[in-house]
Amino acid sequence: MQRREGFVDAQGHQLAYVAVNEHLDTEEQPCLVFIHGVLASVNFWLDCVPPELQQSRAWYSLSLPAHYPSTVPKDFAPEQVNAEWFFKLMNEALQKLLGNRKAIIIGHSTGGFSGLNLAIHHAPNVLGVISIGGFHSGQWGGPEGLLVKLAGLGRLARPAFASNIVLAGRSRLLQGLFASMLAHQRRAYIRSPLSRKMIENLRPHIPHQNTKALFALFNGIGRLEIADQLSQIQTPCHILAGTHDPVVPAEQSLLLAARVPHAKVTLFRNVGHMPFMEDTQAYYAALNQAIADISQSYTRSATTSETAA
Repeated sequence: MQRREGFVDAQGHQLAYVAVNEHLDTEEQPCLVFIHGVLASVNFWLDCVPPELQQSRAWYSLSLPAHYPSTVPKDFAPEQVNAEWFFKLMNEALQKLLGNRKAIIIGHSTGGFSGLNLAIHHAPNVLGVISIGGFHSGQWGGPEGLLVKLAGLGRLARPAFASNIVLAGRSRLLQGLFASMLAHQRRAYIRSPLSRKMIENLRPHIPHQNTKALFALFNGIGRLEIADQLSQIQTPCHILAGTHDPVVPAEQSLLLAARVPHAKVTLFRNVGHMPFMEDTQAYYAALNQAIADISQSYTRSATTSETAA
Protein backbone atom coordinates (compact mmCIF):
# COMPACT_ATOMS: atom_id res chain seq x y z
CA MET A 1 0.00 0.00 0.00
CA GLN A 2 1.72 3.19 -1.22
CA ARG A 3 0.85 6.37 0.70
CA ARG A 4 1.35 10.07 0.09
CA GLU A 5 0.29 12.78 2.55
CA GLY A 6 -0.50 16.39 1.80
CA PHE A 7 -2.80 19.37 2.22
CA VAL A 8 -5.29 21.24 0.04
CA ASP A 9 -6.20 24.89 0.64
CA ALA A 10 -9.91 25.68 0.62
CA GLN A 11 -11.82 28.68 1.97
CA GLY A 12 -8.83 29.66 4.09
CA HIS A 13 -8.56 26.17 5.63
CA GLN A 14 -5.83 23.61 5.06
CA LEU A 15 -7.37 20.15 4.84
CA ALA A 16 -5.09 17.17 5.26
CA TYR A 17 -5.35 14.18 2.96
CA VAL A 18 -3.78 10.79 2.48
CA ALA A 19 -3.49 9.48 -1.09
CA VAL A 20 -3.18 5.69 -1.35
CA ASN A 21 -2.13 3.61 -4.38
CA GLU A 22 -2.27 6.50 -6.83
CA HIS A 23 -0.35 4.33 -9.31
CA LEU A 24 -3.52 2.20 -9.61
CA ASP A 25 -5.75 5.12 -10.63
CA THR A 26 -7.47 4.59 -14.01
CA GLU A 27 -9.99 6.54 -16.04
CA GLU A 28 -12.22 3.45 -16.18
CA GLN A 29 -12.95 3.64 -12.44
CA PRO A 30 -14.12 6.58 -10.32
CA CYS A 31 -11.93 7.76 -7.46
CA LEU A 32 -12.81 6.73 -3.92
CA VAL A 33 -12.72 9.55 -1.35
CA PHE A 34 -13.25 8.65 2.31
CA ILE A 35 -14.23 11.33 4.87
CA HIS A 36 -14.05 10.57 8.59
CA GLY A 37 -16.34 11.65 11.43
CA VAL A 38 -15.70 14.19 14.19
CA LEU A 39 -12.84 13.67 16.67
CA ALA A 40 -11.05 11.30 14.27
CA SER A 41 -8.53 12.20 11.54
CA VAL A 42 -7.45 11.25 8.03
CA ASN A 43 -5.75 8.21 9.56
CA PHE A 44 -9.11 6.75 10.60
CA TRP A 45 -9.57 4.96 7.29
CA LEU A 46 -6.15 3.30 7.07
CA ASP A 47 -7.56 0.04 8.43
CA CYS A 48 -11.30 0.71 8.02
CA VAL A 49 -11.15 0.46 4.23
CA PRO A 50 -11.91 -3.17 3.26
CA PRO A 51 -8.64 -5.12 2.77
CA GLU A 52 -9.31 -5.92 -0.89
CA LEU A 53 -9.74 -2.20 -1.65
CA GLN A 54 -6.69 -1.19 0.37
CA GLN A 55 -4.40 -3.04 -2.01
CA SER A 56 -6.24 -3.08 -5.33
CA ARG A 57 -7.65 0.41 -5.79
CA ALA A 58 -6.52 4.02 -5.66
CA TRP A 59 -8.25 5.95 -2.86
CA TYR A 60 -8.04 9.09 -0.77
CA SER A 61 -8.79 9.96 2.82
CA LEU A 62 -9.81 13.62 3.18
CA SER A 63 -9.98 15.42 6.50
CA LEU A 64 -12.92 17.24 7.98
CA PRO A 65 -12.14 20.88 8.80
CA ALA A 66 -10.69 21.72 12.23
CA HIS A 67 -9.21 18.24 12.74
CA TYR A 68 -5.44 17.99 13.19
CA PRO A 69 -3.28 18.03 11.13
CA SER A 70 -5.73 20.23 9.23
CA THR A 71 -5.64 23.92 10.19
CA VAL A 72 -8.22 26.69 10.30
CA PRO A 73 -7.95 30.40 9.47
CA LYS A 74 -7.43 32.81 12.39
CA ASP A 75 -10.97 34.19 12.08
CA PHE A 76 -12.71 30.79 12.12
CA ALA A 77 -15.83 31.17 14.26
CA PRO A 78 -19.03 29.24 15.07
CA GLU A 79 -21.14 31.65 13.03
CA GLN A 80 -19.44 30.48 9.84
CA VAL A 81 -20.49 26.84 10.24
CA ASN A 82 -23.59 25.94 8.24
CA ALA A 83 -24.50 23.61 5.38
CA GLU A 84 -23.60 26.16 2.70
CA TRP A 85 -20.17 26.70 4.25
CA PHE A 86 -19.62 22.95 4.49
CA PHE A 87 -20.43 22.59 0.79
CA LYS A 88 -18.14 25.41 -0.36
CA LEU A 89 -15.26 24.14 1.74
CA MET A 90 -15.45 20.45 0.85
CA ASN A 91 -16.31 21.12 -2.81
CA GLU A 92 -13.26 23.36 -3.26
CA ALA A 93 -11.09 20.79 -1.48
CA LEU A 94 -12.33 18.01 -3.78
CA GLN A 95 -11.70 20.07 -6.89
CA LYS A 96 -8.13 20.85 -5.81
CA LEU A 97 -7.50 17.24 -4.80
CA LEU A 98 -9.05 15.55 -7.84
CA GLY A 99 -9.14 18.08 -10.65
CA ASN A 100 -11.89 16.98 -13.04
CA ARG A 101 -11.98 13.35 -11.92
CA LYS A 102 -15.23 11.83 -10.70
CA ALA A 103 -15.40 10.32 -7.23
CA ILE A 104 -17.53 8.20 -4.96
CA ILE A 105 -17.69 9.89 -1.56
CA ILE A 106 -17.70 7.44 1.35
CA GLY A 107 -18.31 9.22 4.64
CA HIS A 108 -18.80 8.16 8.24
CA SER A 109 -21.07 10.25 10.48
CA THR A 110 -20.20 13.91 9.71
CA GLY A 111 -18.35 12.57 6.68
CA GLY A 112 -21.64 11.00 5.57
CA PHE A 113 -23.41 14.32 6.08
CA SER A 114 -20.69 16.02 4.04
CA GLY A 115 -21.17 13.59 1.15
CA LEU A 116 -24.95 14.06 1.13
CA ASN A 117 -24.52 17.83 1.35
CA LEU A 118 -22.16 17.79 -1.64
CA ALA A 119 -24.73 15.76 -3.59
CA ILE A 120 -27.52 18.22 -2.69
CA HIS A 121 -25.51 21.01 -4.29
CA HIS A 122 -24.53 18.87 -7.31
CA ALA A 123 -20.79 19.07 -6.65
CA PRO A 124 -19.14 18.40 -10.04
CA ASN A 125 -16.70 15.76 -8.74
CA VAL A 126 -19.35 13.69 -6.95
CA LEU A 127 -20.52 10.62 -8.84
CA GLY A 128 -22.22 8.95 -5.88
CA VAL A 129 -22.37 8.91 -2.09
CA ILE A 130 -22.11 6.16 0.49
CA SER A 131 -23.20 7.41 3.89
CA ILE A 132 -22.20 5.25 6.89
CA GLY A 133 -24.05 6.45 9.97
CA GLY A 134 -24.55 9.82 8.27
CA PHE A 135 -27.14 12.38 9.33
CA HIS A 136 -29.36 15.20 8.12
CA SER A 137 -29.50 16.99 11.51
CA GLY A 138 -26.68 17.85 13.91
CA GLN A 139 -28.92 17.06 16.87
CA TRP A 140 -27.21 13.90 18.10
CA GLY A 141 -27.31 11.53 21.02
CA GLY A 142 -24.53 9.74 22.87
CA PRO A 143 -21.23 11.29 24.03
CA GLU A 144 -20.76 13.25 20.80
CA GLY A 145 -24.27 14.68 21.23
CA LEU A 146 -23.31 15.87 24.71
CA LEU A 147 -20.31 17.70 23.24
CA VAL A 148 -22.56 19.34 20.63
CA LYS A 149 -24.93 20.48 23.38
CA LEU A 150 -22.01 21.75 25.47
CA ALA A 151 -20.60 23.75 22.56
CA GLY A 152 -24.09 25.09 21.88
CA LEU A 153 -24.10 26.81 25.28
CA GLY A 154 -21.65 29.38 23.94
CA ARG A 155 -18.27 30.76 24.94
CA LEU A 156 -18.73 30.23 28.67
CA ALA A 157 -18.82 26.48 28.01
CA ARG A 158 -15.61 26.44 25.97
CA PRO A 159 -13.28 25.57 28.90
CA ALA A 160 -15.41 22.56 29.83
CA PHE A 161 -15.57 21.46 26.18
CA ALA A 162 -11.80 21.83 25.80
CA SER A 163 -11.14 19.88 29.01
CA ASN A 164 -13.06 16.89 27.66
CA ILE A 165 -11.10 16.93 24.39
CA VAL A 166 -7.72 17.34 26.10
CA LEU A 167 -8.41 14.65 28.69
CA ALA A 168 -9.42 12.11 26.05
CA GLY A 169 -6.40 12.98 23.94
CA ARG A 170 -3.94 12.21 26.73
CA SER A 171 -5.12 8.71 27.51
CA ARG A 172 -5.25 5.69 25.21
CA LEU A 173 -7.65 4.08 27.70
CA LEU A 174 -10.04 7.05 27.57
CA GLN A 175 -9.82 7.17 23.78
CA GLY A 176 -10.83 3.53 23.60
CA LEU A 177 -13.59 4.01 26.19
CA PHE A 178 -15.03 7.02 24.36
CA ALA A 179 -15.00 5.20 21.01
CA SER A 180 -16.64 2.12 22.54
CA MET A 181 -19.53 4.30 23.76
CA LEU A 182 -20.42 4.93 20.11
CA ALA A 183 -21.10 1.22 19.64
CA HIS A 184 -24.21 -0.77 20.55
CA GLN A 185 -22.40 -4.09 20.70
CA ARG A 186 -19.60 -2.86 22.95
CA ARG A 187 -18.21 -6.33 23.57
CA ALA A 188 -17.84 -6.94 19.84
CA TYR A 189 -16.27 -3.52 19.45
CA ILE A 190 -13.73 -4.12 22.22
CA ARG A 191 -12.80 -7.56 20.90
CA SER A 192 -12.35 -6.40 17.32
CA PRO A 193 -8.72 -6.06 16.16
CA LEU A 194 -9.89 -3.12 14.05
CA SER A 195 -10.63 -1.15 17.23
CA ARG A 196 -7.03 -1.38 18.40
CA LYS A 197 -5.71 -0.55 14.93
CA MET A 198 -7.98 2.49 14.66
CA ILE A 199 -6.83 3.88 18.02
CA GLU A 200 -3.19 3.34 17.08
CA ASN A 201 -3.72 5.06 13.73
CA LEU A 202 -5.34 8.07 15.42
CA ARG A 203 -2.87 8.41 18.29
CA PRO A 204 -0.33 10.60 16.41
CA HIS A 205 -3.06 13.19 15.76
CA ILE A 206 -5.54 13.13 18.63
CA PRO A 207 -3.33 14.80 21.31
CA HIS A 208 -2.75 17.76 18.97
CA GLN A 209 -6.38 18.65 18.24
CA ASN A 210 -7.16 22.39 18.26
CA THR A 211 -9.87 22.65 20.93
CA LYS A 212 -10.82 26.22 19.96
CA ALA A 213 -11.38 25.17 16.33
CA LEU A 214 -13.31 22.05 17.35
CA PHE A 215 -15.50 24.13 19.67
CA ALA A 216 -16.44 26.41 16.76
CA LEU A 217 -17.19 23.40 14.56
CA PHE A 218 -19.29 21.61 17.19
CA ASN A 219 -21.22 24.78 17.95
CA GLY A 220 -22.20 25.04 14.29
CA ILE A 221 -22.93 21.33 13.88
CA GLY A 222 -25.79 21.63 16.35
CA ARG A 223 -27.57 23.93 13.89
CA LEU A 224 -27.08 21.82 10.76
CA GLU A 225 -30.27 20.63 9.05
CA ILE A 226 -30.57 19.48 5.41
CA ALA A 227 -33.71 17.31 5.53
CA ASP A 228 -35.73 19.63 3.28
CA GLN A 229 -32.99 19.60 0.62
CA LEU A 230 -32.46 15.84 0.32
CA SER A 231 -34.95 15.54 -2.55
CA GLN A 232 -32.56 17.64 -4.70
CA ILE A 233 -30.00 14.82 -4.82
CA GLN A 234 -29.63 13.33 -8.30
CA THR A 235 -26.59 11.08 -7.85
CA PRO A 236 -26.79 7.45 -6.62
CA CYS A 237 -26.73 7.18 -2.83
CA HIS A 238 -26.33 4.22 -0.50
CA ILE A 239 -27.37 4.63 3.13
CA LEU A 240 -25.60 2.28 5.57
CA ALA A 241 -26.86 2.53 9.14
CA GLY A 242 -26.97 0.66 12.42
CA THR A 243 -30.41 -0.01 13.88
CA HIS A 244 -29.23 0.92 17.39
CA ASP A 245 -26.99 3.91 16.72
CA PRO A 246 -26.61 5.92 19.97
CA VAL A 247 -25.34 9.02 18.11
CA VAL A 248 -27.50 9.28 14.98
CA PRO A 249 -31.00 8.10 15.92
CA ALA A 250 -32.72 5.53 13.71
CA GLU A 251 -35.32 8.17 12.84
CA GLN A 252 -32.64 10.14 11.01
CA SER A 253 -31.61 7.12 8.94
CA LEU A 254 -35.23 6.38 8.10
CA LEU A 255 -35.74 9.96 6.94
CA LEU A 256 -32.62 9.78 4.76
CA ALA A 257 -33.92 6.56 3.22
CA ALA A 258 -37.32 8.13 2.55
CA ARG A 259 -36.21 11.48 1.14
CA VAL A 260 -33.03 10.75 -0.84
CA PRO A 261 -34.34 9.82 -4.32
CA HIS A 262 -33.79 6.13 -5.16
CA ALA A 263 -31.57 5.61 -2.11
CA LYS A 264 -30.40 2.05 -1.50
CA VAL A 265 -30.40 1.17 2.17
CA THR A 266 -28.44 -1.39 4.18
CA LEU A 267 -29.28 -1.80 7.87
CA PHE A 268 -26.89 -3.44 10.29
CA ARG A 269 -29.07 -5.20 12.88
CA ASN A 270 -28.25 -4.58 16.55
CA VAL A 271 -25.32 -2.37 15.54
CA GLY A 272 -24.51 1.15 16.66
CA HIS A 273 -22.33 3.91 15.21
CA MET A 274 -19.27 1.71 14.57
CA PRO A 275 -20.25 -1.05 12.10
CA PHE A 276 -16.57 -1.39 11.12
CA MET A 277 -15.91 -3.14 14.42
CA GLU A 278 -19.36 -4.31 15.54
CA ASP A 279 -20.17 -6.33 12.41
CA THR A 280 -17.04 -6.19 10.29
CA GLN A 281 -17.92 -8.75 7.61
CA ALA A 282 -21.37 -7.28 7.01
CA TYR A 283 -19.81 -3.81 6.77
CA TYR A 284 -17.17 -5.00 4.28
CA ALA A 285 -19.81 -6.73 2.14
CA ALA A 286 -22.18 -3.74 2.13
CA LEU A 287 -19.47 -1.21 1.33
CA ASN A 288 -17.95 -3.32 -1.43
CA GLN A 289 -21.39 -3.86 -2.97
CA ALA A 290 -22.25 -0.17 -2.81
CA ILE A 291 -18.95 0.83 -4.44
CA ALA A 292 -19.40 -1.81 -7.14
CA ASP A 293 -22.96 -0.66 -7.80
CA ILE A 294 -22.02 3.00 -8.28
CA SER A 295 -18.85 2.12 -10.22
CA GLN A 296 -20.82 -0.08 -12.64
CA SER A 297 -23.25 2.75 -13.26
CA TYR A 298 -20.28 5.00 -14.04
CA THR A 299 -18.79 2.43 -16.42
CA ARG A 300 -22.11 1.93 -18.24
CA SER A 301 -22.57 5.69 -18.57
CA ALA A 302 -19.03 6.13 -19.94
CA THR A 303 -19.52 3.29 -22.42
CA THR A 304 -22.82 4.75 -23.61
CA SER A 305 -21.22 8.18 -24.09
CA GLU A 306 -18.36 6.68 -26.13
CA THR A 307 -20.81 4.72 -28.29
CA ALA A 308 -22.94 7.81 -28.93
CA ALA A 309 -19.85 9.79 -29.90
